[in-house]
Amino acid sequence: MASIKDAVEESFSDNHAFIKYFLYAIPVYITYWLYDSGNLGFIFLIFSVFTFLMLLGILVICTTNVRHNKNQILPGLNIFRILKEAIHCLIAIIPAIIINIGLAMFITSKFSLPSAGFDKGFKIIIWCVFISVIFTTYLLFIKDKKIKDAYNIKAISDFGSDIMVAVIFMIPLVLIVDVIFVGSITYVFWIFFGVPNPVLTFIWSMFLIQNIAVIGNYLAQIAMENIEIKQEIERYDRGEKPI
Repeated sequence: MASIKDAVEESFSDNHAFIKYFLYAIPVYITYWLYDSGNLGFIFLIFSVFTFLMLLGILVICTTNVRHNKNQILPGLNIFRILKEAIHCLIAIIPAIIINIGLAMFITSKFSLPSAGFDKGFKIIIWCVFISVIFTTYLLFIKDKKIKDAYNIKAISDFGSDIMVAVIFMIPLVLIVDVIFVGSITYVFWIFFGVPNPVLTFIWSMFLIQNIAVIGNYLAQIAMENIEIKQEIERYDRGEKPI
């Protein structure tokens, strides 16, 4: 079973993890500072795009490193490689994002149940189904970085529901980790230094990167359990040699 404990431990045990979190947090902090100060012009746009691509690239590399059992989970400091991985991933999964979000919006806009609670719950289930397809597409792509793998309809159909359950289960686990680490640090700052605090904001930025590393690690574990192991079992049942 995927382990949030392993994901968290590996996010801190990586070589030079603190230095990487510090450096990666700089554009995140600058983007937040520009937004908070109302500087929403061209510079904000540049930093927003750069930060988004950097975060996505870190997620991709962390997921890939765990999928391939590498000792180092976090990417190096080569920002060009990080951006390249992010762009490659976007090219692969943007069609899936557009199609699935579009379908979810279209379907949920076409009906309304009498009970507000049931209506909201049913629509959340619909969104979860379509978002699970996006996650499955991402995990299928990330193994060998082949775009055609991302649109293996049979694999999406076979593994999408398991991926959905695993991702839903991951969300509260990540939140619990944040309460333990981020919540404790925030409480200390609130007692002794006050909130908001620029130092605390930068620490939050560092923990955002750490969250990305944890999520990338956990998603890789999900993929190995719910895609690769099951594919190997299917090959064994068919009498084929394992890959």
